[in-house]
Amino acid sequence: MNPDGVSDSPAVTGARAALLAPRWKPAPPPQWGPAANAPAASRWRRLSPKLVVAIAVPLVLLVVAGTVVAVTRPDRPRQKVLDTAALQRQVLTVLRTGYGLNADNVACPVDQPVIEGHRFTCTAEVDGATVTTWVTVRSTGQLDVARPR
Repeated sequence: MNPDGVSDSPAVTGARAALLAPRWKPAPPPQWGPAANAPAASRWRRLSPKLVVAIAVPLVLLVVAGTVVAVTRPDRPRQKVLDTAALQRQVLTVLRTGYGLNADNVACPVDQPVIEGHRFTCTAEVDGATVTTWVTVRSTGQLDVARPR
């Protein structure tokens, strides 16, 4: 017996199923729109090629611009360096006129930065002997040449 008080005999069950079965044909599936039994992936709309281009082109341009900026680094000023030939002439002049030495062949390191307080050494020949002198860069860009040892 079921909760309605009716016995569950096969004849009664078949009669009840006949009463519950629809008497009309089911409607055909729609001819447009997504199908009711289509997989979930096909329910998504495809992206328009114009939209893909509208997003991809600016993105590529940003990457290229970032690469150019990273390579050229306009935000970082180039470090100024002393002209080696002019530096050697100036040291030679100071040794001859400032200290009254018989100096020749001054050699200074290349690419010395123009930074206040930067010190480096130059070598020179004074009366046939090799001597070393300290050179210091001052705030005004002037150089102080120490007496050689």
